Amino acid sequence: MSLGLGKLKLRRFIKRTLIISSNKNMEINSHKTIVGIIGGHSHNTNQQALSLAEKTGEQLAKLGITIACGGEDGIMEAICKGAKHCNGTTIAITKSNKKGDVNRYVDYVIPTSLDLAFMNVLAWSSDAVIAFDGRFGTMCEIGLILDIGRPLVLLGKHELIHTEKIRVQNFVHFEEYSDENIQKAIDFVIQHIPKNIS
Repeated sequence: MSLGLGKLKLRRFIKRTLIISSNKNMEINSHKTIVGIIGGHSHNTNQQALSLAEKTGEQLAKLGITIACGGEDGIMEAICKGAKHCNGTTIAITKSNKKGDVNRYVDYVIPTSLDLAFMNVLAWSSDAVIAFDGRFGTMCEIGLILDIGRPLVLLGKHELIHTEKIRVQNFVHFEEYSDENIQKAIDFVIQHIPKNIS
């Protein structure tokens, strides 16, 4: 009798330990990965970059990765459009104080009323960032992201930036507009996101 009772208690102990361990693991990875996307408006980028952004949005969505961006036109609209093709989740962190100032592919709008300082919110909210071709606004965002140390991938030409002079571990530039580089960019992002971001 006592041997049978001992086995029962042991089974209950093991089961309880496994449940506690499982719950702890769930807590560690409880938030979804957010990849920030930056790049130019329609008049500040090019068609190749827009096409690449849309395809990237599709691939990120297939992996269950949430997308955050400025929510406007150009690269921001293309990435959100791609994500929604694959039922992805999109977040707009906007310059303005109006929820209506976003493209139609955005799920959640966070109006900051911070004008260009919205970049800080986008950068710190993202676990990693992928940058497409843009101009001076995109350059500002790239500088900020490098400064705070978030993993960063540049996709496309980025002719205004001398990327060969950027020497940090969690940065890479894939210049060619290709499907292969989309996958390389996503792989880099996943590999370089810290397990516990504080």
